[in-house]
Amino acid sequence: MTGTPDPTPTDPADAAVAALRDALLAEHAAVYGYGFAASRIGSKLHDLCLAHLEEHRAGRDALHAELVARGSVPPGGEDAYALPEDTGPEALAAFAVGLEETTAQAYLELAAVSVPGLRDLAGRALGEATLRVLALGSPLSVFPGFPGGEL
Repeated sequence: MTGTPDPTPTDPADAAVAALRDALLAEHAAVYGYGFAASRIGSKLHDLCLAHLEEHRAGRDALHAELVARGSVPPGGEDAYALPEDTGPEALAAFAVGLEETTAQAYLELAAVSVPGLRDLAGRALGEATLRVLALGSPLSVFPGFPGGEL
């Protein structure tokens, strides 16, 4: 069944689990992507990418724990993810910014659930993703987490 989106859950608990799962999937991709980038990027950004990798691992683990606490089976990561062909420092930095934008979007969706603790988690994670984008040398978008930085 292609092209048909899953219906949005109407139960707040279901919506929270769905948003947690999406954020966890984004974190899995970020961990994979930063592992790739850190192994190939120049020394100027190597330590930064390793630090970002550790932050995403922590985010992944926190989301995993939230799902387990809700009695949900957390999704695992993919066997492989799309990676950039160009492995120059600028291309890898742009790739890392894309990882941050993807996780920011997932956390923005998590912030929309009606569970205060998850909103707090999502707000902090969205702020951290925004700071990582800035650390990578990318300009701040008007609305971090929104596709294209716009409403």
